[in-house]
Amino acid sequence: MKKIILYMACITALLSGCSIPKQQEQHLQELKVLSWNIWHGGHSKAYPEVSCKAALNILKKSEADVILMIETYGCSDQVADFLGYYHRLLSSNLSIYSRYPIVKTYTFPDSISTFNFGGVELDINGKKVRVFDTWLHYLPDATLVPTHLSEQEILDWENKGTRDEELQHIFSVLKPYLAESDSIPIIMGGDFNTHSHKDWTKATKDLYNHGGVSVNWPISKMMEAQHFKDSFRELHPHPEKDIKELGPTWYWDSKGEKKQSDRIDFIYYQGKKLNAIQSESYNQSIGEELNFYGEKFFYPSDHGFVMTTFTIE
Repeated sequence: MKKIILYMACITALLSGCSIPKQQEQHLQELKVLSWNIWHGGHSKAYPEVSCKAALNILKKSEADVILMIETYGCSDQVADFLGYYHRLLSSNLSIYSRYPIVKTYTFPDSISTFNFGGVELDINGKKVRVFDTWLHYLPDATLVPTHLSEQEILDWENKGTRDEELQHIFSVLKPYLAESDSIPIIMGGDFNTHSHKDWTKATKDLYNHGGVSVNWPISKMMEAQHFKDSFRELHPHPEKDIKELGPTWYWDSKGEKKQSDRIDFIYYQGKKLNAIQSESYNQSIGEELNFYGEKFFYPSDHGFVMTTFTIE
């Protein structure tokens, strides 16, 4: 009977030139994506068994549909089996896990190492999405920003590394997929090992150990120039508000004092069919307790993780 009523509604709408009521529109598909550097495959030398188990249980508890993993190092099959997910091991470093079928795999070894970059195409109940996992070089060390210098001197320090070159190579191989992103959306996440210009603003220059400077960090500016949206910052636009809104994914020590650095792990996206509706960042020092979705977990990594929920048209 419901099918007959909907059919008659469609005929009536067509004849009258009116649109179908919103409640009868196609339901949007939701997709939760998690990006996490799990620190040497979750096999901490200090906590060899509990670390791996904790990483698996946190991933399970997250109920993420897609996981972008960095520092996989031998645990790919274990994670996939524990979750019951499809997966691709792109390199010893990068792996992707999905609740949904993986229909294509993308690697570009002639242009960018699979240690740094690779991806998959997913079939999400008939909707296509391309997902890419990323690791940019860890030097210069994001925890050692010379904040006593000027912005230009900080940028000169940053540009002594290879992150910008690596990202340029990534953009070169992504070019045909970026051109199709309005029909097949792109999600690009991972460990970028550097900060964001959206975090080091005039409003935050005297906060979070920024040393009184605002910095137009080049990697995030390059992502923005390629029309990628920073999903966490899009939904948390005021990092100056408090540490939760900043969303740091890295803890570090200075002379025995625990300090929080900024986000160096991101989930970017682009495409007209994709919208970020929720984004969360979780972080804890290694070996401490994480309160996560109503449960307490041993925290096994030196990185925090980011989760963003999208709707797909």
